[in-house]
Amino acid sequence: MTILKARPKQMRTILGVFLIGIVMFSITLNAQAIPTQTGYMVNDWAHILTFEEEEDLEYSCRYIEEQTTVEVFIITTDDLEGEDLNRYSYLLFNGWGMGKDDVNNGLLLILYYWENETHYYYNFRVEIGRGLEGAITASEAARITNDNITFWFDWAYFYDGFYEGLVEFYDEFKDDPSVRSQISDPVGLAAFRLWGYENPLIAGAIVAVGLTTMFYLLQFSLYRRRMVLFPLIGMGVLVLFAWWWDGSLLVLGYAIAIAIGATITIKGGNRVRPGGGRTEGGGYTY
Repeated sequence: MTILKARPKQMRTILGVFLIGIVMFSITLNAQAIPTQTGYMVNDWAHILTFEEEEDLEYSCRYIEEQTTVEVFIITTDDLEGEDLNRYSYLLFNGWGMGKDDVNNGLLLILYYWENETHYYYNFRVEIGRGLEGAITASEAARITNDNITFWFDWAYFYDGFYEGLVEFYDEFKDDPSVRSQISDPVGLAAFRLWGYENPLIAGAIVAVGLTTMFYLLQFSLYRRRMVLFPLIGMGVLVLFAWWWDGSLLVLGYAIAIAIGATITIKGGNRVRPGGGRTEGGGYTY
């Protein structure tokens, strides 16, 4: 029986080029001044919230959006990428397009956190879209910040500060019709991308099927010594598609992990051969 097998040297070269491309792509993303939008409304980049606290705040932000169409984002970070907090929050607010386009009803609560061996420090800022300025005045924003947010931050209760701030801000605009967007639920590509970052594991599994298929096509092409470029291009397109789908590397990470696991499982299964051999005696004992 003939077993299809690609030349090891060719395989190592192609996989090396592919991996270098992924690394360079990731470096390019990380080099941007403002992080790529993740698809989540709560992003704890400073790692000061527990997983449960982050999930609870995410649910609260989603609930507020469902009830009022107002988009509330919570960001913690320990790196301002060389900017001051005012500039960083402005770039993040506009770069991510926070708020609906027709009313500009975005609200950003952003905390810059750093610490040394004995103390922690923070700066906090609220970024308010123009569509919310009628419902949330400067004096009200200052009152909520001082009484309900930084009051808790001073005692390192960051979840409590964010949660109370959400509740107070929500009370300010929940009954104001001027903050409500008239844009309907996303359709077409927008709905497709929304589904992707809400279901990254399933989306990653779908992309993984394509990656695994292209990997085996690559092996076959190497054996036949032709049409090698097609599966390589296919793998590159799938990688870019996975990144575009949810606006982050989460779907791509799931896809690569699942594809590698599937490939190892399939190859491992192919190595197993059925038994069935038996002897009729005649062995030798030494």
